[in-house]
Amino acid sequence: MDPKKSRVLPGDKVAVSEEFLPGRNVYDDDGLLRALSVGKVSEDRRKSEISVSPSAEAKLLAVGDFVTGQVEVAQTSSAGIRIYYVNGERSDRGFTGSLMMRSGPPGRGGRRGGPMVKLGDIVRCGVHSLMNGMIHLSLNDDHAGVIYALCSNCGKPLLRAGSRVKCVECGNVEERKLADDFGQTPVQP
Repeated sequence: MDPKKSRVLPGDKVAVSEEFLPGRNVYDDDGLLRALSVGKVSEDRRKSEISVSPSAEAKLLAVGDFVTGQVEVAQTSSAGIRIYYVNGERSDRGFTGSLMMRSGPPGRGGRRGGPMVKLGDIVRCGVHSLMNGMIHLSLNDDHAGVIYALCSNCGKPLLRAGSRVKCVECGNVEERKLADDFGQTPVQP
């Protein structure tokens, strides 16, 4: 079989160390060169190197990406967000991010110093930083904020009422940092 066209699984033999040096996604196992990932074998005769091009690359987050998720932990200074979508595409990677909740002085940007998000809210955030192995999220964009929320009083969906949200069932009015399209974005499981 021609190694250039073959597909391999992790651990499959791709060559011997006398023929090639291990390249990307290939390791040396006592003289046998084996694949580290599922993919297609490729040879570089000029470098005497053999590599495996992965069938699928892991999609990682980058600063500037937008994520959509649900608030799982809400404290006065931070919130934990379970991420379900990255740039509008479903993600099953199990990412969680940390949102620092800084509300400005009363009246700034329509906010009166209340919580930016609450437990259970569906939010869209920007990826602000990936330092120290953590995903740091931000709401510093008009497109970022709560896109769907339930009433803290009765549990019914909230509707936009100016810069706040209001429950049509019980009349409860709450503060949130709302996305520009709050209540207009379909929420998918």
